[in-house]
Amino acid sequence: MIAGSKFSRLLLVSPWSMLFFLILPFLVILSIKTHLQFPFSEPAKLLLVNNICFTFFVACRLLRYLAVMRKPVRYGTCCRPDQNELLPASADDVRAALVRAGYAFTADGSYGERRDFGYLGTTAMYAGLLILLAVGCWDNLRQFSGVLLDGMGPATSLNKVESYRFVKKGLLATSIASLPRMQIISQTIPDSTYPKGATEIALITEDGKPQKFTLIPGQPVSHGAFEISMTKLVFQPQIVIKHKDSGVPLFDELVTLNPLVQKRGDYSFYGLFQGVVLGGGVYYQPEKSTLLVVITRGGEKVVTDMVFQVDQQVVAGDYTLSCAKMGQWSEIHVIHRRHKELLFLGGIMAAIGLLMRIAVRPQRVWLDEVAAGCAIWSSDKGAVHGLKDKLTTA
Repeated sequence: MIAGSKFSRLLLVSPWSMLFFLILPFLVILSIKTHLQFPFSEPAKLLLVNNICFTFFVACRLLRYLAVMRKPVRYGTCCRPDQNELLPASADDVRAALVRAGYAFTADGSYGERRDFGYLGTTAMYAGLLILLAVGCWDNLRQFSGVLLDGMGPATSLNKVESYRFVKKGLLATSIASLPRMQIISQTIPDSTYPKGATEIALITEDGKPQKFTLIPGQPVSHGAFEISMTKLVFQPQIVIKHKDSGVPLFDELVTLNPLVQKRGDYSFYGLFQGVVLGGGVYYQPEKSTLLVVITRGGEKVVTDMVFQVDQQVVAGDYTLSCAKMGQWSEIHVIHRRHKELLFLGGIMAAIGLLMRIAVRPQRVWLDEVAAGCAIWSSDKGAVHGLKDKLTTA
């Protein structure tokens, strides 16, 4: 690559300067994994700015590589190796032999290189990185991600922000006005057919016509530019715990039960108490509506079970327990669709280009006429040795 100074080579050629854009992602990941506090007020926005700058950086490099793609000399004369070899022939004879081998030389004949697929690999790598970064940044700027808990009942307007428990929007977020109303028709608890459960929904558009879908975790349905998916079923029992003798309430709250990664016996859902007086949690077996309540207080631990809507009140140790009601919800995610195909294409291009660059090294030579023949510096030692053998035999 022809570059006029060390700074321009560092900026447009050297791979080391690219590491600068990995510093911030590394620090953010480190802060998450180690819980260290770094002075990042909004790490998501910082990462986005970092990636946008990285995109322009890669674009400049790609343009530079494309600009000299057709030129006979592309890498430039810098970075000559320290060691050289002496060939028993004039520089003109050595140059002529190298030209026949496919080398092209600068006007003064002191530097030459052979076209290689490694250069094309580097260009492809930057093109893939540009696609990956540009599409990723655009998707982040346009992103909308909303999470809601919904159950059977009236339809919920997905085009209203207040319908969601959590919302994440990009600076240029897509409008959600086109989203329909959603009504949950039925919910299926985890079984052999649906190991993570399922939710049957109806999407009701402005004309009032419903479209029915069965949402299964990991299989979203599309609606325009958005994807609607179910991630899990969530149960919320209202657990009331009182002191057995005095009747003083110790706990009276909804406990959110999420699916366990691995069942504990027959129980597949679990949630922690969020109280101050008592510790512990609740396990749940939805097939039999059985709750296993674990209460910890000081050094004590009390374990008891109850069947929802069958056991009105259960006595365990110094406590009386009851569960008057239970909510059954589907956690629904609504996201603006990302350009996954383009991201995959960019990633594949970058990986193939990098492998090509690693596999095919630049073949470059520097020549200098000396009294005893021709001094040659080369990045292709095999070609030099072969050339030396030919000249010595001749």
